[in-house]
Amino acid sequence: MARLPHYRASLAALVVGAALLVAGCSEPPPPAPEPTGAELERAWRIAVGSDPLDQTIAQLYSQALNAHERPATVVEDTEADVTELAVALGDEGADAVVEDSEDDRYEIVLARTVPLAQSLDPEGYAELTEAGSQDDLGPAAAPEDLTEVIETQLTDAQLLNPAPAVLRSSMLITSITATDLGAEPDDDPTLESLGTHCSDLTIGVRTGHTASQDLLEEVYDCQPQQWVVQEEDALIQGLITAELDAALMTSSHPAAAEHALTSLEDSQRAFTHDQYAPMVASRIAERIPEVVADISAALDEEALVTLRRLIRDEQGLTPEDAAEYWLVQNEFIAEPEVWG
Repeated sequence: MARLPHYRASLAALVVGAALLVAGCSEPPPPAPEPTGAELERAWRIAVGSDPLDQTIAQLYSQALNAHERPATVVEDTEADVTELAVALGDEGADAVVEDSEDDRYEIVLARTVPLAQSLDPEGYAELTEAGSQDDLGPAAAPEDLTEVIETQLTDAQLLNPAPAVLRSSMLITSITATDLGAEPDDDPTLESLGTHCSDLTIGVRTGHTASQDLLEEVYDCQPQQWVVQEEDALIQGLITAELDAALMTSSHPAAAEHALTSLEDSQRAFTHDQYAPMVASRIAERIPEVVADISAALDEEALVTLRRLIRDEQGLTPEDAAEYWLVQNEFIAEPEVWG
């Protein structure tokens, strides 16, 4: 056989290499329908609570698994506590699930690290949240410490890597209040910025989180002139209309960017720092496709803001549609044909 001249051999090698590169950068898989019939019976069941954002994130994992030929379905259990389901998943024996009824079987539970650590190891969690922690911050535990507490208590389940986004509270203020406090957004202001101004302020706090009032005083020595307890959307409205000077609420609320609000970060970790973390039964852990870890890694704070914006208000998308949109936009699945 005649030998190729050197330059033609080199060109052929480049063509082969390019072909391999293109093959390695394959298009995302098309979306797959929800499993039905016999496929549903063997599908991995993902337990999630009633919170719309939690349900949206559970849908991300489910739809990605289905697209990668791992049938999965989301079970929105509004009666059972999802943390209890996660704890039960960690305690089950390898043979126990075979005997469970279909309604009681779960392979994956979308958990949050704070309540999970509290339930799995109350004493360990208490040690983490004692005043005077090792890093001189607190009383809230550091996210990585929570993960360690959880992992040491698991026998029949595995905690996958938590999403990098931290679910925490921050103080939102308007640009006018920021100027008065000398808290310029470009300087990454913290709650210490409240300083001696705190006693002159009317501060809002979201319903169900009034314990934050004591923490603000304990850690930041801040006692406002007045507290107002409302739902988050009402707090935002209060800021816009100047009825409130500041509002203590979740840092991922979409309105913060929409209304150019300044966030005072909880630099002393007074408030809980929570994370989303899928917990999977040991019997399927080795069969979890890499896309699950990829989705978790992509769930940063910007992603949470986007997802919250998609499902916000009565005009928002359902968790299923919001998850599909986000997966397409981030190239985890291909655009559905019906979109065209």
